[in-house]
Amino acid sequence: MAEITTSIVDDVADPLLRAIAVRVAREIELGMEKVAASDAEPAKFRLASRADSLERVLHGRFAALPQVTRKAASMKAIARIAAPIAVREARFGDLARIDLSRDVGVDEQAAALPLPASMKISKTQLKSMATRLEGAATPGLITQATTDKLEFRIHKVKCLDETDGFLGSESGDDEIDLGGTTVDESGDTLKVNPFRVGSDFDDGEQKVYSPPRRFTWFNLNEGTAYPKSYFVTLVLAEVDMGGLPGFIQQLMTWVKTKVTAALAAAIGGAIGASGGPIGAIIGAAVGAIVGYVFDLLKSIWEDDVFRPVTLRVNIPSLNARWSGKTDSPEGVVTFSGHGGKYQVVYDWRLTA
Repeated sequence: MAEITTSIVDDVADPLLRAIAVRVAREIELGMEKVAASDAEPAKFRLASRADSLERVLHGRFAALPQVTRKAASMKAIARIAAPIAVREARFGDLARIDLSRDVGVDEQAAALPLPASMKISKTQLKSMATRLEGAATPGLITQATTDKLEFRIHKVKCLDETDGFLGSESGDDEIDLGGTTVDESGDTLKVNPFRVGSDFDDGEQKVYSPPRRFTWFNLNEGTAYPKSYFVTLVLAEVDMGGLPGFIQQLMTWVKTKVTAALAAAIGGAIGASGGPIGAIIGAAVGAIVGYVFDLLKSIWEDDVFRPVTLRVNIPSLNARWSGKTDSPEGVVTFSGHGGKYQVVYDWRLTA
């Protein structure tokens, strides 16, 4: 019987897909520079007016930062923008031509640039990319299968070290929410509303869910042929971190749209019907890009929030199992930020 595999999405190994992911991440990096610079010099760095523009999505997060953090980020961004053009081109390639002083959005300006020839791919390469990500389809006895739903469950959230408060001291009694987003086999993204895990976490304390708490679920009958991949991005946030789950949802929706458009541009046309292969490509790219963005948030804006974690499950057929079982081994992910550290224990389960 075919085996189901699970993994954490940290990066994209496929070189063609990684090139697209890095390009989208660089576009977001430019947007972050512009938003931070505009906070100090709004007349010089004019933000786009469109509510769904990249800059407005990023501005919502930037505005939630403490004033002292925003000021430091603004000075850093202005210095980066003033770097010699050779330095900017080495970092951003053709995207260095984007004018951050225009009131036309970074994303609009990037869309007007032709995709570099080195990033063009054929439909055959696209199919090979999907095969490398998911593997070959495995026939299953579909008429005998009853487990056509996939659950993602939370077993435990443990505080290893509570977050820092004033001048680096521990803030005391962290209020922790857990939410996130999902990407299904068709590449569709959905928000998982945050829920309160606990309001008074101290070092060593934990919240245990018995039975495990269902975080989200997927319908395995949707989409097209197997294999299929599903993605869950966990967003752990201390309540004082300022609307982090909502920002993640906006960011992922924007990123998914950009990745889909970039893939279409790369093959010179529509990427075809949604289904397992396309969903896997989109999900892997989106998960990796969100990780890149949070590294940039820390390095450019000094926004030291918990970095989201994207988890993936690959199902080769409707009858596939984990070593003959309908539930996966428990997994553990660690979140670090603001001097704090938390662990989340989870699993995947097939159910009727």
